[in-house]
Amino acid sequence: MARHHPSSISEVSEPVVVVDPAEAAARSDMLQAQLKSSERLNEYYNEVVAELRASLEEIEEGEQASQGR
Repeated sequence: MARHHPSSISEVSEPVVVVDPAEAAARSDMLQAQLKSSERLNEYYNEVVAELRASLEEIEEGEQASQGR
């Protein structure tokens, strides 16, 4: 059976980080607020894109109507 050198194990494993529970809760709250903000922005952008598409369709329909005269 092959033996492994102890230093090679520490190089492979990730460091353990101890986080204060209050700090973890604060980070979680901050991330949740950022997520909600991102969701609101995404909804707003979707509405803007829909309005722009509708405007472009109206313009195209107007141009087609004027060409068909």
